[in-house]
Amino acid sequence: MPDPNDLLKAWQDAIRDVGRAAGSLVSRPAGMAGDLLDPLQRQAEQLERVLQRQFEFERELLERVTAPARVALDLVDQATAAFRAQSVAFRAASTSFGQLADLMEQQAELMERASTTLRDPVAAMRAAGAEIRSRGGGRSPT
Repeated sequence: MPDPNDLLKAWQDAIRDVGRAAGSLVSRPAGMAGDLLDPLQRQAEQLERVLQRQFEFERELLERVTAPARVALDLVDQATAAFRAQSVAFRAASTSFGQLADLMEQQAELMERASTTLRDPVAAMRAAGAEIRSRGGGRSPT
């Protein structure tokens, strides 16, 4: 669609050309040619106002038609940012859960040792003594 300002300028140029042609063809005094040009000038001004209103109307209509799409795009951008923040948080939580699982495994091993020691203290002492002898720190039986 052509720009309304271009259409208006073309119309004004055409009216001026018609006025010049009419002025050169009329052999009347200069005031008479002005009488012909005044209505043409008013018509050009009216057309300018109409085209300006049309341009403003189309611009406002386009803004109103595209407003929901702009809002939807803004919401998509916000949702994208929220998803990225959640992924960072889940990665951090994943690392923390891995460390927590390792710690709980160590606690389970300690509890198993404590349970074994409480069930059979003599066996635990023998195992500790055997470990000490294997290191060379204990007496040899004679």
